[in-house]
Amino acid sequence: MSIDIFKPVEISGIQFNNRIIRSATHEGMADENGKPTEKLTRLYTNLAKGEVGGIITGFIAVSEEGKTTMPGMCSLHTDENIESFKKMVDEVHKYKTPIIAQIAHCGRYSVVGNKYDINNMDVEEILKIIDDFTETAIHCKKAGFDGVQIHCAHGYFLSEVLSPKKNHRKDDFGGSREKRIYLVQKIIESIRKAMPMYPIFIKLNGEESVSNGIKADAAAWYAKVMEKAGASAIEVSRGLQESAFDMARGQVPIDMILKEYHGVSELPSIVKKIVKLFAKKALIPKKSWRLYNLESAKVIKKNVNIPVIVVGGVHSVEDCEEAIESGMDIVSLSRPLILEPSLIKKWKEEKQKNSKCISCNYCLIGVDNRPLRCYFGKLPK
Repeated sequence: MSIDIFKPVEISGIQFNNRIIRSATHEGMADENGKPTEKLTRLYTNLAKGEVGGIITGFIAVSEEGKTTMPGMCSLHTDENIESFKKMVDEVHKYKTPIIAQIAHCGRYSVVGNKYDINNMDVEEILKIIDDFTETAIHCKKAGFDGVQIHCAHGYFLSEVLSPKKNHRKDDFGGSREKRIYLVQKIIESIRKAMPMYPIFIKLNGEESVSNGIKADAAAWYAKVMEKAGASAIEVSRGLQESAFDMARGQVPIDMILKEYHGVSELPSIVKKIVKLFAKKALIPKKSWRLYNLESAKVIKKNVNIPVIVVGGVHSVEDCEEAIESGMDIVSLSRPLILEPSLIKKWKEEKQKNSKCISCNYCLIGVDNRPLRCYFGKLPK
């Protein structure tokens, strides 16, 4: 291979230890005030010790109302939390590992739910979100983060703003792709104006896998506008909340859903048995688990002049090499690192070539109620 994936590389002004980074995943390890706990700091330092190229944090709320309903979400919209985050970032930096803060508003999946349905919001409410993202990004820089990533994927607020499937407004914020991108464009421009040289990454859906959803060509157009507004790099993902197991492909964890997922775990046992019977037939995964965002990422890469990162279905050294060889600047992954935080070090030292992760997806359901961990396909007791 012409590019050594384990060599350090500078991307968007950030010196990464190699071309394999940790992608954002909600950890559920903040305290009641949204400050990082020792457990979260330990998770990140273990990744750094494991020689991951860089870290993108789990999503950090840009406002109190923008927080997820899941417990333990970090928040950095107030000055009071800066010092706690700075201590955490300093610990990660001891291992010469860059750490980027993913900042997000959870929209309809926030603690206030449909108040943040883009179709029902007042213009003043929408414009306030520009300030929320900008202030939080400024706080991230003060805390020592190497950059921010604006979460525009997975059906959260900015994702729904961009989606023709979800955004049905007929004003400055919807009705055409030019209007759907307007809010995100203004957020990027606002952060760039406040911090001219600070890296601004974007997490963007390359596909939504629903009728009338975003497709790769539309995502590429969005990415071009984001680049012009001041974005430093694009990480390509996919999916909405209702297509979670297309977003994170692998096994459909039916038993874990029935045991742990809110609204399902409370069902009578007889109903659960019926649901399980039909769900196993209806939800058998039919699509490839491997590099499933690479094709849309390649379309985006052809249309922008900034670095492109691909996430999704990265399970081996071969996967990483294929993605980089096809034009990606960096690959990102998370689920394999939940099980093996030192995976990249093992790959680099040629102790193994594949991840031990079985893509059971129990971790995605478990984090709905408790801190992130690997279950390896076994129900918690």
